[in-house]
Amino acid sequence: MIKRLEEIIAWQRPREFYRYIKLPINGCLSLVNPFDLFKFFAIFSFLIVYISCAPPFKARIDTYGSRKIVWPGPPERPRIQYLWSVSLLGEEPETVTDFFFGQEYVLDPVNARSFRTPSAVYRAGERLYVVDPGAYRVSVIDLKTLDVFHIYRLDNEGRLQYPVSVVVDGHGDIYISDSEIRKVFVFNQEGKYVRSLDIQGLKRPAGLALSDGYLFVADSTGHRIYRMGLTDNSITSFGRHGTGDGEFNYPTFITVKKGRLYVTDSMNNRIQVFDIDGGFITKFGNIGDTYADLEKPKGVAVDSHGNVYVVDSIQDMVKIFDPSGRLLLFFGEKGSELGEFWLPSGIFIDNYDRIYVADTFNSRIQVFELIKDESGQS
Repeated sequence: MIKRLEEIIAWQRPREFYRYIKLPINGCLSLVNPFDLFKFFAIFSFLIVYISCAPPFKARIDTYGSRKIVWPGPPERPRIQYLWSVSLLGEEPETVTDFFFGQEYVLDPVNARSFRTPSAVYRAGERLYVVDPGAYRVSVIDLKTLDVFHIYRLDNEGRLQYPVSVVVDGHGDIYISDSEIRKVFVFNQEGKYVRSLDIQGLKRPAGLALSDGYLFVADSTGHRIYRMGLTDNSITSFGRHGTGDGEFNYPTFITVKKGRLYVTDSMNNRIQVFDIDGGFITKFGNIGDTYADLEKPKGVAVDSHGNVYVVDSIQDMVKIFDPSGRLLLFFGEKGSELGEFWLPSGIFIDNYDRIYVADTFNSRIQVFELIKDESGQS
């Protein structure tokens, strides 16, 4: 068959026959134009060089609408205002590689130049830490330079599989919980793997919190809270599966403020408050359809006045309660516009009462601020 084809080509265009070469394709010899082959390798080589020379990760802070969106609306005095958001971590997807491969040309999600499904957020100094389980990484943004690097590598070429939460201690060490690997890992401030913590009995670590030399870990499927001493490695725990005081039904996010540990008891639809030794103090929240109720709460944080901010994931809003559990205000609603949420998860409040919310399925972090008067009161 090949010989017959060669005869036909040679008979019809004898001078052009030698413009073709024979290559083994799918087990058979096929005629290929050398110039087409050259073009293929030229384009392929260009793409390799282009990708390898891609610009470094740089966060793109979107300040459109800053301080123009407030809650509550007129005629009430505003208490919360929108500041900015971030979702892109590099050039917008309008490149040569997109022409050939589309916007999702990055085969490895850890190299994605935008957030996928950010679930938790934490700020320490000028760094913003974003846990993104959809990209199997924790992204670290320098808010001064907007430089970005990602944490995902473990020892022996291992990787994070499902990071959930992140906290940073006073030395700059970074603690990340991975619910799939069922461990808490420690990285240095450059993002290099240091070690994993040996917490016996830990089943599915979720939320993390740091206070007074202790690391607190919420074990979601173990229905317990672990406390580990960072200097002596001592470990204690409290809680069990149930609905009573000090019992949990899939605890998720936690935070510590002024000697109090706040635990999101997600499937019991409530917040429980303890001292740092695990002693029960109070609780608030019930399932229901009023704004004061909670439905699958997730992130929890506390501002400088002791008010408690709870992410109500199902209702797509953040609810603010006073220390006794009385609803004060809520902000947000379902949507993708500024100040709106789609199944948000984590929340963090810094020392200046700026509020960082992981807007998970809008693939972004939104930042808000507690409005204060001249005396510093909200």
